[in-house]
Amino acid sequence: MARRSLEDILAGSELDHILQQSKPGCELVHYDIQPAAQGLIGFLGDHLKVTLRVKRNETLEKIQLFIKTVPMYNKPKADFITENCFYEKEALIYKIIDEMDETDGNDSWSPKSLIHNDRVLAMLDLSVDGYKSLPVLEYFDRNHVLVTASAIARFHAAYANYVTKKSTELLDYNILDDYQLVATESVFKRCPVLYAAAKLTSTFIKEFLKVSDVYPNNLEEIVYDVFVKGSETLRERPDTLNVLLHRDLWTNNIMFKYKEEVPTRAILVDYQCVRYGPPAFDLMIFLYLTTSTNFRDLYEKEVFNHYFSVFTHNLDEPTRKRLEKYNYNLEAFLSLCEEARLFALVEALTIFPFVLMDPKTAQVTFDDPTTFTDLIEGDRSAPVMALARRNIKYRKRQVEVCEEFIKQYVNLKNT
Repeated sequence: MARRSLEDILAGSELDHILQQSKPGCELVHYDIQPAAQGLIGFLGDHLKVTLRVKRNETLEKIQLFIKTVPMYNKPKADFITENCFYEKEALIYKIIDEMDETDGNDSWSPKSLIHNDRVLAMLDLSVDGYKSLPVLEYFDRNHVLVTASAIARFHAAYANYVTKKSTELLDYNILDDYQLVATESVFKRCPVLYAAAKLTSTFIKEFLKVSDVYPNNLEEIVYDVFVKGSETLRERPDTLNVLLHRDLWTNNIMFKYKEEVPTRAILVDYQCVRYGPPAFDLMIFLYLTTSTNFRDLYEKEVFNHYFSVFTHNLDEPTRKRLEKYNYNLEAFLSLCEEARLFALVEALTIFPFVLMDPKTAQVTFDDPTTFTDLIEGDRSAPVMALARRNIKYRKRQVEVCEEFIKQYVNLKNT
């Protein structure tokens, strides 16, 4: 990534706002800009660590920021981001989070944004306070899962309470009346990006799964049809509770704080893919993106019950009464979890080739403007299969979800 100046990243008024919010009365003396990591840690922007050295009351201090911007040196990626309104979505969510006033205290599930708009997001660097993410190829254990499920539950409960406050006795508030943006989808719909994912999945199945001696010639069309079917399950359901969904709860979008190496708190970051629908979708997406099949077999019910308990505990009394008309109880939630399972699998199959790559390989593969569009919308089999052949962990994580997908949703005997 080429060097960027502070003026490239923040407008003067934005910098002034950050200084005033962080250390009122300070004056900028110097700044330093570094990549947030060596390689690619996210796919929808340039990720930076920015240190502002300031003077306040004759004392030198510093403000440490995490900043994400639309790419400056990869126009195809920047166009993809802009066309799909990823930064507008995230700015909207942080606006609502500000209105919910949920970013302070020990139960907070989201950081506070200092700047959010259609080209940049800036917040205090969470790593300074000890927050960190797990390695991308590492499965979450029970402690990490339960702490994250609690954060997801508080997020959903906070939104449910927010809706109650904006509703009337006769009519529940519906965010889609104001912001259709949260109903839009960039990947999980009938489109070239999803077809490219189905094509890669079928290639992966043929090489690494030994479930059939002969695969049908139209396997990628069969897989694509199931991908589209799964994608269509994530939508607003008028007969039950709908909330804002993070919809992208993979490893790098969850940060943990620890006490004696035990996770005590999880923070959810990166709301660029937000959607609107039943809460169960977020929990199932999270489980399929971060845990093993064996873990889900052993602990899934416990996680469901834990999530629902925390969710219910964080509802205010008016919201509890409002949800009675939907008969939104544990049984209804568990039924929706089963409905969300296919979508969660489709998301795992679609994004694992990207997010499970080590950052340096991901940058070389997916951050080249000359090949970006073809890899996203055409065929990304070559670099993914090459890495899968030489990296056992990368391969096994994807084989595992492929096996469940084939077993549960693709009947090869009738093709």
